[in-house]
Amino acid sequence: MKSKKIAIIDCDSFYCSCERVFNPMSVGKPVVVLSNNDGCVIARSKESKDLGIKMGEPFFLKRDFMEEHRFHVFSSNYNLYGDMSDRVFSVIKKYATEVEVYSIDESFVDFSNIPDNELTDRLHLIRNEVKRQTGIPVSIGVGPNKTLAKLTSHLAKQNTSYDGVCSYWDIPNIRTLLYSIEVDEVWGIGRKWSKKLKELQVETIGQFVMMNDGLVRKLMNVNGLKTKLELLETYCYPVTPKPKQKKNIASTRSFGNDVNDFEQIAEAMYSYINSGIKKLRDNEVSPNKITIFMSGNIHKGERHSESETIVLQRQTRDINEIWSQVYPHMKSIYSKTKKYKKCGVIFGQLMPENYEQGTLFNSNIVEAPIPETKVKMWEMRQEFKTNHYTTDWDEIPSVFV
Repeated sequence: MKSKKIAIIDCDSFYCSCERVFNPMSVGKPVVVLSNNDGCVIARSKESKDLGIKMGEPFFLKRDFMEEHRFHVFSSNYNLYGDMSDRVFSVIKKYATEVEVYSIDESFVDFSNIPDNELTDRLHLIRNEVKRQTGIPVSIGVGPNKTLAKLTSHLAKQNTSYDGVCSYWDIPNIRTLLYSIEVDEVWGIGRKWSKKLKELQVETIGQFVMMNDGLVRKLMNVNGLKTKLELLETYCYPVTPKPKQKKNIASTRSFGNDVNDFEQIAEAMYSYINSGIKKLRDNEVSPNKITIFMSGNIHKGERHSESETIVLQRQTRDINEIWSQVYPHMKSIYSKTKKYKKCGVIFGQLMPENYEQGTLFNSNIVEAPIPETKVKMWEMRQEFKTNHYTTDWDEIPSVFV
């Protein structure tokens, strides 16, 4: 059987790279991106990693250190990252037909139809074009399956001599090399499995692939066995260009402050429903059921949480129709004696947009008012947020000649 050629195209420090495209002064400097409400570090540039910044570190503990070392700090800007992700994938799809979008910054690509002597040039072409057209640097690993593609992508990031592109077939003494790479670098082996393996003194990939199949399956189930087989060049996980339909789509956020005013919470919920509808539209589905929830600040001991599930009168993505059915349920679970730190909506019973499942028991829907407050206490703290450079006409960068 002819070997597959599976590549993964992975954006380097994606959130940081997106910010650098529009803030060129940060290139070559330590950069971090913070989580919602500027809580902790969720993305780091190589320079930040070299200075010892850890993933998930609370920002307030490192703020003085970052100021001392002239870090460029950014609040998370998911609208920008989502749009830049779409742009990256659109470039990739110009040069590849079988593309599986794996995450916001990664995609698997099946290049099995490309002749061996043309593959490396194609990968360098894609890497150069993504950088030229979007400003985002990417690393590419290619191998006979997804697991080995991920591993070679890791090597491409670690070794500058690969110039961002690493092929499994071009690595000399690959079997020996596996004994120098820790087992937790393998795609699919998380903390839980890594801990179990290390308790058995299985520290490296080379040691892992030498384990008995039966022991691997007993310890890590069938997926662990598939991971081992892929490391031995078996093709177990196909590239699937069309993603599986999601069962649920959620839109939630924590507030910038604790809130007990109903209008504030209602405005937040309306905003999150609007954001969720965009996700529904992107996935070409509509909900028949919605769950809403509101909860307190667990860090202050307020562990209360209220929720309600609403069966919609019909499958819809219409914001006014959805909001008018959500609003009365919000009023029923709200308590003016409690403070809230978070709310959100979960869309369920998702169906393709060309399929409609109605009900025999429709009743008139009373249109609910659209909430709007002057001072938005619910909005996230985003002290370092940049503009929506690519998604808002009022925030497009200005160019002076």
